[in-house]
Amino acid sequence: MQDVFERMRTIIAEQFSTDEDEITMDTSFEGDLGADSVDLVELVMSMEEEFDIGEVQEEDLTSLATVGDCVNYLNSKLD
Repeated sequence: MQDVFERMRTIIAEQFSTDEDEITMDTSFEGDLGADSVDLVELVMSMEEEFDIGEVQEEDLTSLATVGDCVNYLNSKLD
Protein backbone atom coordinates (compact mmCIF):
# COMPACT_ATOMS: atom_id res chain seq x y z
CA MET A 1 0.00 0.00 0.00
CA GLN A 2 2.86 2.39 0.79
CA ASP A 3 4.26 2.04 -2.74
CA VAL A 4 0.88 2.92 -4.25
CA PHE A 5 0.59 5.92 -1.91
CA GLU A 6 4.09 7.17 -2.82
CA ARG A 7 3.39 6.88 -6.54
CA MET A 8 0.01 8.63 -6.15
CA ARG A 9 1.59 11.36 -4.06
CA THR A 10 4.10 12.07 -6.83
CA ILE A 11 1.36 12.24 -9.49
CA ILE A 12 -0.81 14.51 -7.33
CA ALA A 13 2.08 16.82 -6.42
CA GLU A 14 2.94 17.29 -10.10
CA GLN A 15 -0.64 17.78 -11.26
CA PHE A 16 -1.64 20.19 -8.48
CA SER A 17 1.75 21.94 -8.14
CA THR A 18 2.00 21.19 -4.45
CA ASP A 19 4.66 19.78 -2.13
CA GLU A 20 4.56 15.99 -1.77
CA ASP A 21 5.06 16.36 1.99
CA GLU A 22 1.69 18.13 2.26
CA ILE A 23 -0.19 15.21 0.72
CA THR A 24 -1.56 12.61 3.13
CA MET A 25 -4.10 9.79 2.88
CA ASP A 26 -6.69 12.25 4.25
CA THR A 27 -6.01 14.97 1.66
CA SER A 28 -9.27 15.89 -0.08
CA PHE A 29 -9.07 16.66 -3.79
CA GLU A 30 -11.75 19.33 -3.75
CA GLY A 31 -11.38 20.71 -0.22
CA ASP A 32 -7.59 20.66 0.20
CA LEU A 33 -6.33 20.82 -3.38
CA GLY A 34 -9.11 22.87 -4.98
CA ALA A 35 -9.67 20.29 -7.72
CA ASP A 36 -12.51 20.73 -10.18
CA SER A 37 -14.04 18.05 -12.40
CA VAL A 38 -11.44 18.57 -15.15
CA ASP A 39 -8.61 18.15 -12.63
CA LEU A 40 -10.17 14.93 -11.37
CA VAL A 41 -10.57 13.51 -14.87
CA GLU A 42 -6.91 14.29 -15.60
CA LEU A 43 -5.89 12.67 -12.32
CA VAL A 44 -7.85 9.52 -13.08
CA MET A 45 -6.26 9.34 -16.54
CA SER A 46 -2.84 9.60 -14.91
CA MET A 47 -3.79 6.83 -12.45
CA GLU A 48 -4.96 4.58 -15.27
CA GLU A 49 -1.70 5.08 -17.13
CA GLU A 50 0.66 4.85 -14.13
CA PHE A 51 -0.92 1.72 -12.67
CA ASP A 52 -2.14 0.11 -15.93
CA ILE A 53 -5.58 -0.62 -14.45
CA GLY A 54 -7.70 -0.01 -17.52
CA GLU A 55 -10.51 2.51 -17.53
CA VAL A 56 -11.98 3.60 -14.20
CA GLN A 57 -15.75 3.25 -14.33
CA GLU A 58 -17.80 6.42 -13.91
CA GLU A 59 -19.67 5.05 -10.89
CA ASP A 60 -16.31 4.46 -9.15
CA LEU A 61 -15.28 8.09 -9.65
CA THR A 62 -17.84 9.40 -7.17
CA SER A 63 -16.19 7.45 -4.34
CA LEU A 64 -12.72 8.93 -4.97
CA ALA A 65 -12.79 12.04 -2.78
CA THR A 66 -9.47 11.70 -0.94
CA VAL A 67 -5.99 10.39 -1.66
CA GLY A 68 -6.76 7.45 0.63
CA ASP A 69 -9.84 6.61 -1.45
CA CYS A 70 -7.65 6.43 -4.56
CA VAL A 71 -4.98 4.33 -2.85
CA ASN A 72 -7.59 1.86 -1.56
CA TYR A 73 -9.26 1.74 -4.98
CA LEU A 74 -5.93 1.07 -6.69
CA ASN A 75 -4.99 -1.61 -4.18
CA SER A 76 -8.28 -3.40 -4.87
CA LYS A 77 -7.59 -3.28 -8.62
CA LEU A 78 -3.96 -4.40 -8.31
CA ASP A 79 -4.64 -7.47 -6.14
